[in-house]
Amino acid sequence: MLIPLKKVLKQNKQNQNLLRIVILGIIFTIAFVAIQYFLKPMLPKDYLMLLQSIQVSIVGYFVIEIISNAFHDLTYDYLKDTAKSIKVLMRILGAIVIIAIIISYLSNDPVVAASIGTISGLVVGFASQNIIGNIIAGLYLAILRPFKLGDEITAFSNTGIIFDIGLISTKLHTSDNKIVLVPNSSLVTTTIVLNKRQ
Repeated sequence: MLIPLKKVLKQNKQNQNLLRIVILGIIFTIAFVAIQYFLKPMLPKDYLMLLQSIQVSIVGYFVIEIISNAFHDLTYDYLKDTAKSIKVLMRILGAIVIIAIIISYLSNDPVVAASIGTISGLVVGFASQNIIGNIIAGLYLAILRPFKLGDEITAFSNTGIIFDIGLISTKLHTSDNKIVLVPNSSLVTTTIVLNKRQ
């Protein structure tokens, strides 16, 4: 029996991502052992902290890359452009977490780490407030399904047939052959007219 090519490619992506994670774990373990047992007795404490911070940043970079790429590869068939947006958001959040870890490690003060984490969280929260709101609204629309693909709706004086409901926006195809992107948070908070088909 022939296995569909798409299924084989998806399985290969999953295997590649798993292999990347295993290799990263081995490299991290070797680097950790080398620093702890071979370099620790030879280096002054300040240089050792700097070396460990560099190690955390390099390993953190690879972890962020592997996780965001794995998420993108596994969800691209379902989410398309939204998968790319979430990949970028995961990279930004991961970089902020790594920077907070490095600063707290270098300062040896957990209060500094907590304050940096809080400020970073507030900045990211305010910056991504609309995106996260649209994603939550997209999940709401996907679960409750007040309308489905192929339904004709009127939203913000735009009437069209729904041909895509994504995590961030819903796409309408209008009668004059235009595509209208409506943010999901707007669809949840405003009145939508669902036009019955004859």
